[in-house]
Amino acid sequence: MKPTICAIAAVGPQNAIGIDDRIPWHSKADFYHFKKTTLGHPCIFGRKTYQGLPKRPLPDRLNIICSTQHNNIWGQDGVFLASSIESAIEQSQDLDQIFICGGAAIYEYVLNHDLIDVFYLTKIFSPVLANQIKENPGRYTYFPKDLDTFFSPDKWHPQQIIYPCDILPIEKSPIQATFYKFIRTR
Repeated sequence: MKPTICAIAAVGPQNAIGIDDRIPWHSKADFYHFKKTTLGHPCIFGRKTYQGLPKRPLPDRLNIICSTQHNNIWGQDGVFLASSIESAIEQSQDLDQIFICGGAAIYEYVLNHDLIDVFYLTKIFSPVLANQIKENPGRYTYFPKDLDTFFSPDKWHPQQIIYPCDILPIEKSPIQATFYKFIRTR
């Protein structure tokens, strides 16, 4: 049986996903959603995205790093290496779900090769971040697809995920997060 291949991403204003190989915002709600969604499942990262995680390896998940440059990753507990995305997916064939966790090149590859069955997308809104991106757009990494075009209704079935207020951590910053799940129509 083929596992369900999921992708999970958070995008900020103008579809920004990173700055200097790390996440450009701090959202407890987004971190909670990521952990709740991926816990117990393999997570596939590009090397730079993995190295930019605030805590690594991610506990209670198989961490698979797609990279040909693995000198400073090799030997960490809970981390496996793969030279390609196909190899990373193959390492997880006997599991029910696999999560593609970025970065931009990894997302672009799996989307261009039509590998994703389910896509979890968090949209982050922050007026401060929007101004920072507008002032210095070249510093940021962006999601490789136009989201409105990519998640067209003829290819994806969208669902908004609503968390009760008492479940999500309270944000102390003016960051808002909206969570979506897109299921591929095949």
